[in-house]
Amino acid sequence: MAEQSRREEGLQRVQIGLTGLAGVVLLVGLANIVIDKARVADPTVPPPTVPTLDANALVSPRDPLAELGVQPAPEQVPIVPDLQPDPKLRKPMDREPASQ
Repeated sequence: MAEQSRREEGLQRVQIGLTGLAGVVLLVGLANIVIDKARVADPTVPPPTVPTLDANALVSPRDPLAELGVQPAPEQVPIVPDLQPDPKLRKPMDREPASQ
C-alpha cells in the first residue's frame, strides 16, 4: 500500500512539473508573438521625415547641457595650453639611466 502511495505521489509531482513547464513555454511563445507584432511597421504609414538643418543652425550649435546649467557653455570653458616638455630637461626620463 505504501509503494502504491509513493508511486502516485511521484506521478503527481511529474504531472505538476510538466504542467508548469508547458505553462512557461506557452507564456514565452505568447510574449514572442506580441513582440513580433509590435515590431511590424504599418505599411500605410509613411516613413518619418528627417528635419533638415538650415545654415544658421550650423553656425551656432546649441548645447542642451549648457542651456540647463549642468555644464559650462563652450565660451566659458578655460583653455589649457598644450603641455610641452620642460626645455631645461637634458635627458629623457622615460628610459633607464645608462650604467657607467
